[in-house]
Amino acid sequence: MEAGAFDYDYWKGEPTAWSARGVHWHCHLWRASAEQYRNDAERRDPASQLAPLVVQEWLRKPARLIDHVARTPDDGVAWLSRQWDGLKTKVSGAQDPPDETRLGRALYELRLGQGVTWGFWTLDASHYIGLYLVVAEQDCH
Repeated sequence: MEAGAFDYDYWKGEPTAWSARGVHWHCHLWRASAEQYRNDAERRDPASQLAPLVVQEWLRKPARLIDHVARTPDDGVAWLSRQWDGLKTKVSGAQDPPDETRLGRALYELRLGQGVTWGFWTLDASHYIGLYLVVAEQDCH
């Protein structure tokens, strides 16, 4: 049995699983000092403003920490793109992959009904910046 060729452009597909599942995404932008990033005890506290250690636990955090609620994958990627445009010159690792691929993969993941998490250290390594699109069930709020 032979394996077929791998489709390197798989992410250019347009799955619709998100619609069938009836999900949306809570979008969070988190900036933290290295000290805050390493504070596991506080990050485990649902009342803390620090990002949780487990991404899905953003849903247990206060609603005031939600930056945007995306109702569609396109809306989620639009939010992500706006954030990315303001950050990419300030963080390490921004050149690879190119923006088209980076945002295209994010759109694909959202269309699958999944979340997206990006994290970067600033160029001087003094701060961590996290972008989170956390998948939430339709009736969460």
